[in-house]
Amino acid sequence: MTDDRTRQYARRLARLAGGTAVVHVALAWLVYRDAVDRDVSGPRWAAFTLIGGLFGLAGYLRRR
Repeated sequence: MTDDRTRQYARRLARLAGGTAVVHVALAWLVYRDAVDRDVSGPRWAAFTLIGGLFGLAGYLRRR
C-alpha cells in the first residue's frame, strides 16, 4: 500500500516539476522576444528569467 502512495506522490511531483519547467521556458522565451524587439540584451534577460523565474521576470519588467 505504501508503494502505491509513493508512486502517486512521485507522479504528482514530476507533473509539478514538469509544469514549472514549461512555465520557466515559456517566460524566458517571451522575455527574449520582447528584449530583442527593444534592442536590449535578449539572451541575458532570458537567462535571468530562466534561472530566476518570476523574480527574473519582475526584474526585467522593472528595467523595461
